[in-house]
Amino acid sequence: MKAFEGAPVFAAEVRSEGDYGPKAEREMAQKRADYFAAGTLVIWDVDLLAAAVVKVYRASDKANPLIFRRGATAAAEPAVPGWTMPVDDLFV
Repeated sequence: MKAFEGAPVFAAEVRSEGDYGPKAEREMAQKRADYFAAGTLVIWDVDLLAAAVVKVYRASDKANPLIFRRGATAAAEPAVPGWTMPVDDLFV
């Protein structure tokens, strides 16, 4: 089996303890830019420590993520049509 060539249409980044602070934010922004440049349509930034639990970045509006908190259902449109996930399920 060969490695997949190209970018995923949907990516989810789950933050670890080292993914906080100004330097980490710049690195994560650069990683998102790289994903979008390669053709990714939607990126989830899953932050298990912050009040804003899932930020959903879309290639069509990179600077304005949608915010999904506990009790909400996050979506991966338009990358994965119809696919959603309750944010609370990230804590099971």
